Amino acid sequence: MIKLYKTQLEYDTEEFTNGSAAISAGIPVALSSGKLVASTSPDYLTLEPCAASEERCLVHKIKKDELYSTILSADGSALNVGDAVTITSTGYATATTSSGIFKIEEFKDATKASGSVVVGRFI
Repeated sequence: MIKLYKTQLEYDTEEFTNGSAAISAGIPVALSSGKLVASTSPDYLTLEPCAASEERCLVHKIKKDELYSTILSADGSALNVGDAVTITSTGYATATTSSGIFKIEEFKDATKASGSVVVGRFI
């Protein structure tokens, strides 16, 4: 799950219809045929759980100047601040730097173990 960590702007929301699968809060999503779907290349984050085919799902548009926090899905001991990693469709940061879209700004745990919190921004 991804959470908004720090923003300089007002917290804004948009509404879209969900696709055929239920989505939890904090999931990275994109639009496909005008409906929300979980995505590894997101444009939005869900703000609350959203049932399958629900018509009013609240999302937050991802902005490049905002910081977000999430959890490492794998051992990140080889990662450094400034590395850009991929994310999973469930909102976890991976340890994969090839084609990374989430730039790490801070590790909340010096061990960088799987399950550790990282703070970063989408690039």
